[in-house]
Amino acid sequence: MSKQFGLLRFGFTKAENSKVDNANNTSTEKQQQKVPDTTDYTVSQPRPCASKTAYDRVYYSNRRCRTVQDHWIHDRGLGCDWLGFSDDKKRMWCNVCMQYPTIADSGSSFVKGGATGDALRKQNVLAHANSPKHILCIKADLVKMNPDKKPLNKMMNRIRAEVSQQKLEIYRILVNTTHFCVKEELAFLKFRGLCCLLQARNGLKIGENYLSNNGMLSFVKSISAVEKQKTITEIRDVRFLSALSDGSTDRSQTEEELVYVRYCKDGSPVTRYVNIIDIEHADAPGTLAAINKGLQSVGLDDITLPSKLACINLDGASVNMGKKSGVATLIKREIPHALVIHCIAHNLELAVLDAVKGDTYIHGKFEDTLKGVIKIYQYSPKMRRELNSVALFLEKATSQFGTVQQIRWLASQERAIYAFAKNIQVTVTHLENLANGKNDNAARARAF
Repeated sequence: MSKQFGLLRFGFTKAENSKVDNANNTSTEKQQQKVPDTTDYTVSQPRPCASKTAYDRVYYSNRRCRTVQDHWIHDRGLGCDWLGFSDDKKRMWCNVCMQYPTIADSGSSFVKGGATGDALRKQNVLAHANSPKHILCIKADLVKMNPDKKPLNKMMNRIRAEVSQQKLEIYRILVNTTHFCVKEELAFLKFRGLCCLLQARNGLKIGENYLSNNGMLSFVKSISAVEKQKTITEIRDVRFLSALSDGSTDRSQTEEELVYVRYCKDGSPVTRYVNIIDIEHADAPGTLAAINKGLQSVGLDDITLPSKLACINLDGASVNMGKKSGVATLIKREIPHALVIHCIAHNLELAVLDAVKGDTYIHGKFEDTLKGVIKIYQYSPKMRRELNSVALFLEKATSQFGTVQQIRWLASQERAIYAFAKNIQVTVTHLENLANGKNDNAARARAF
């Protein structure tokens, strides 16, 4: 139905209908006319951009500058009194996490340099406050301020509250006995005998608890944890240190890497055992990975190690001292200022071996004779008894023959020569008597 028909329906004339049509056409033409742009484009009011992304970029670069808000710190509901910030409030960090780098999340912006720019948001602060690593740092800080809350101290306080002074004395005896067995490298089977026989005969009643291998193992783990924590605390406070590493093979033929650290404590150098790590691959990268893993166990991670490591001591194996791809070369690439020192003892061994290599008497006949005489007495208890009988008859004191090692060649040969020189009269007399026989030892004695 047309508009004109609708107006006539309500009693309008044709002339009035034409006036309405003209008015509608005029309003439509005005709406279609282009309105001139009178917007004032200044820095405070950025020009509209072609896309929303570009507009947001211009808007935030000119108008938005995020800063740390005071109510984040003072709001008890947030509990962010650990939050630190710069004077201009354009950078924030976590005061607690930065005190415990070994526990904190090293990849968090609150730890490595601080959060800036668009990261200055309330939700980021809340996310860090609820992160597991931050909670561990908070607990560590509480333990530091309240030593009684340490796990070991809490356990001892609980023990003091529950057991009598007599039982505390029993635990002290068991811990000291465990420490003695470990220091003397005694078997775990000796622990029960030392506790039951020796301590009981000394009048000490220690009962039957913790006298098994598992009981000793629990004491060993506790002692190890305490000693390791002492080492971590000392390493955290020193400015520089050196690392020492050497390979070894255990009874199961598993290749392992022993790691030590050396630093100054109260003006005196000290050497601390760090860890022994199984080597997955015995090449240079595998050895370096084992060394790094051992150092990480005492808090020397990728962040703290480059600033503290002054030198590293290695033996002369090609996997360690190789110029192209050895462990020393890999360490120099990561820490250019670190000094790599070839083990002084090994250098001395190699120097002496090179010096006597051309001397056929020392490196040949003399060494073969020395090893042969030592072999006669070392592997035969009967020969040692006869030698002691001759020494008793001649009224001479004797020293025990030691073996000549391949690795510690110089030190072991010095001990062997000293024992041989001291026993020379007794040894010659015994060999002369032994040469008159008809067995294998007689033939060897005649050869010497």
